[in-house]
Amino acid sequence: MDTDKVIFSTQWIVIKESPRGFQYLERKGKDSVAVFLLRKPGEQPKQYEVLIRQQHLCIDNREVDGKFRLFPCPVTGALDEGESAEAAAQREVYEETGYKVQVSPLGQYIVGTQVNEICYLYYADVTGMEPEVAQQDGTYMESIGKNEWHPFEYLESCDYSACQIGYLKLQKVLFKSND
Repeated sequence: MDTDKVIFSTQWIVIKESPRGFQYLERKGKDSVAVFLLRKPGEQPKQYEVLIRQQHLCIDNREVDGKFRLFPCPVTGALDEGESAEAAAQREVYEETGYKVQVSPLGQYIVGTQVNEICYLYYADVTGMEPEVAQQDGTYMESIGKNEWHPFEYLESCDYSACQIGYLKLQKVLFKSND
């Protein structure tokens, strides 16, 4: 039986080539989470803001004014080995925002057939909560990220797939009619 050849490997990724010459990327089994933090900015029941994390993504290494370009995302991160998706979601939220939250599931999606990664989606309402100081993981890429609050509808215009999928799923959860 032919096996795939390893072309390149790091701590996080492996690039392989099949016997037929197809090259693909594996993230060493690192599934991910995307967490949408929401808050109500006022008294209107159907009005929400969403926390957007402006962060560097490996899809674009261009610099703007001497800094990496940042992209709008929910809070994201990889599952540590043996960690549940829910625990990873809570840990990533605390590391990147300082909020200690219980998360609610929104489902999951396959990030891409080329990387075999599943992204687990969650959300949490942080209305009225005060965050602690975000701990971050100490990496440069995390240190250049920044958190911003935007109107909920902002998610629809973000290019990041988790934002668009989350927008559609959250609409069903947040704005379902009670008719």
